[in-house]
Amino acid sequence: MKQRKYLCAQIYLMLVTLSLAQNTGRKLGKFEEVFAWRQLTYDIDGRVYDRDVFDEPYNIGNTRDREKRQTDSVFFNNNDDEPDRNWNHQSSVFNQPQTNRPPQQQRPSWNNNNRPLMRPPNQAIIASTNRPQSVEENSQPPRGNSGPSATTTTIRPTDEAGRFFVQYNNIPMGVERVGERLFVTVPRRRYGVISTLNFIDLSRDSHTLSPALKPYPNFSVSRRLTSVYRTRADSCGRLWMVDTGMIEIPNNRQQVQPPAIVVFDLNRDRQIFRYQFKSADIPAENTPTGLASITVDITDGDCENAFAYIPDLATYGLIVYSLRDNDSWRLSHNFFSFSPTSGNLNIAGLRFQWSDGIFSLTLVPGRGNCKTAYFHPLIGTQEFSVSTCVLKNRTVSSDPNYWSLFSLLGDRGEGSQATMHDYHPASRVVFIAEIGRDAVSCWNTGEALVSTNIAILAQDSQRLSYPADLHVTGNEVWVIANSLPRFSYSRLDTNSYNFYIYRGNVQELIAGTPCTSYSSSSNYNIQ
Repeated sequence: MKQRKYLCAQIYLMLVTLSLAQNTGRKLGKFEEVFAWRQLTYDIDGRVYDRDVFDEPYNIGNTRDREKRQTDSVFFNNNDDEPDRNWNHQSSVFNQPQTNRPPQQQRPSWNNNNRPLMRPPNQAIIASTNRPQSVEENSQPPRGNSGPSATTTTIRPTDEAGRFFVQYNNIPMGVERVGERLFVTVPRRRYGVISTLNFIDLSRDSHTLSPALKPYPNFSVSRRLTSVYRTRADSCGRLWMVDTGMIEIPNNRQQVQPPAIVVFDLNRDRQIFRYQFKSADIPAENTPTGLASITVDITDGDCENAFAYIPDLATYGLIVYSLRDNDSWRLSHNFFSFSPTSGNLNIAGLRFQWSDGIFSLTLVPGRGNCKTAYFHPLIGTQEFSVSTCVLKNRTVSSDPNYWSLFSLLGDRGEGSQATMHDYHPASRVVFIAEIGRDAVSCWNTGEALVSTNIAILAQDSQRLSYPADLHVTGNEVWVIANSLPRFSYSRLDTNSYNFYIYRGNVQELIAGTPCTSYSSSSNYNIQ
C-alpha cells in the first residue's frame, strides 16, 4: 500500500512538472513564452495578494511604517526626503510643476547619498484637455465586439477610490531585464494598483508561469512613485524612468505630484535623485499622460555626461534632459505628431481611433561623438531620424535650418503602427513591437526602410494583442503584451490568460529573414 501511494505521488509530481515545463516552454514564432497571467498578483514581504483588498492591511511594511500609519492614513513619513503615499485616496494630491527649478534641485552627485527630492505644496489640480485621451487611457467608445464577459463585477472607476488592491485594474505595461531581475511596471490608470514599479527575481521565479510581482526596491519606497509606464537601465548601473505624477482615472485625471525623471542605483537599490520637469517642458495639463517612455544616452562611457530623451505622445514634443547640467528643454517638430491616415485601428475585434504622437526613440551609431536617433509616432507607419547632437543643443530650435535637420527614413508598411522599438548593435537590427498587426518585426538598418525589408517574427491576435513594450538586453529581445484595448473598451476574460512576457535570442529570431542581409556578409558573433 505504501509503495502504491509513493508511486502515485511520484506520477503526480511528474505530471505537474511536465505541465509546468510545457507552460514555460511554449513558443510564439521563435519567441519563448516566459510568463503569463490571467490577473496580476503581488508579493509584499512574503504575503501574496491574489484577490481584491478594499482596506490597506494594517501589518503591511515594516514596524516603522506601521507606527506612522497609526496617526496618518495618507502620508507615511519614513523620516526620509520623500514621504510614502497612499495613491488610492483622492485627498493625496499636489500641484503642477513650478516655472523654475527649486533651489534645492542641485545636480545629482554619484559619490554620496544626496537626493534632491522635492515636496510640492498640497493643492489639487485636475487635468483636463480637449484632445482625445491618449492610448494609455482612452475613453472613446469603440465599434465592434464587446468581447467575453469577465468574472469581475463592472463598476465605475470613481467608485473604487480608497481601495488598496483591485486586481482587475492592474495592467502591466513595461518590461526590462537587468541581470537576474525583470522589471515590470504597472501605471496607475485606475484605483487599486498596489505598486507601479516592480520586479521578478529570475533566479527564483523563472520556472513559475505566473509569478507574483514584488515592489522595487520594496513596498515603502515603491509607493512614493505615482505612475511609471516604462523603465530603461544604463551602463552605469542606474534605472531611469518617468513618474508621470498622474492617476489616470477616466474622466477624473488627478495630477497628484509633479511629473519627474526618477533614477535608482541598482547596486544599492535606492533612489538617487528625482528631477522635476520645468513648466516649459509641460505645456498642457494632459502632457504627463504622454510621458510613457524614456531613452538614456551615455557619452563616451562618462556616467555623469548622460542625456535622457522623453517623447511626449500627448502634446507632440520631445523633452531632453542633461544630467551634467541638471537641466531640461523641450523640442517641437511636425515629425513628432501623428499621421491622420493611420489613426483607425482594429484590435481584438474592436474598432477605434487614436491620435498618439511620438512614442519610441532608439539610438544607433552616428558620426563622430553623435549618435542617430530613430523615432516614430504610435499612430503612423513612418520612421524618422535626427542626430543626437541636434537634440543635445538646447538652442537649436532657434536655428533657421532647424526643421531640415530631421529626416524621413522610410515607411514600414500598412498596418504597422508600433509602440516601442530597440536596436541591437552587433546585428544592426531594429526590433519593433507592432500593435496594428499584433506582431513583433525586425528591420536591418543596412537596408532601405521599405515594407519588403520588414520581417514579421511573431504574430498572434490573442497572445500578442497590444505588445506594449520591447527591449533588447544583450542578445535577447524581451516583449510584453497586455491586451490593453480590450481592457480599455471592453472586458478582459479573467478566466483566460491576458498578459504575456516573451524572450527571444537575436540570432535565432532573425535567421532566414531579410534582417540577416547585412549580418550575413559581416563577421559578427552573437552568443
